[in-house]
Amino acid sequence: MVDITEILIHWYAGRSINEMSVSLGVDRKTIRKYLAPALEAGLRPGGKPVTAAQWAAHVEVWFPQLSNTRLRQVTPGRRSTGTPSM
Repeated sequence: MVDITEILIHWYAGRSINEMSVSLGVDRKTIRKYLAPALEAGLRPGGKPVTAAQWAAHVEVWFPQLSNTRLRQVTPGRRSTGTPSM
């Protein structure tokens, strides 16, 4: 699982969406979804330092519907069917 704040931290440090997608195992569209509010707020990589706690506070405001900021990763080659395997 990947924390949304981790995506924001990597992005703010200057990593590309492709790099994050490969290293974190998260789809590029999903990464863009979680970066959109930061971009709309005028944030750009390489600005003043932002702590993980500050990113977490932003995530709470930007995505109030999320009680858990962790994302599930899909293992390449496997898709979840939503049914338990036996």
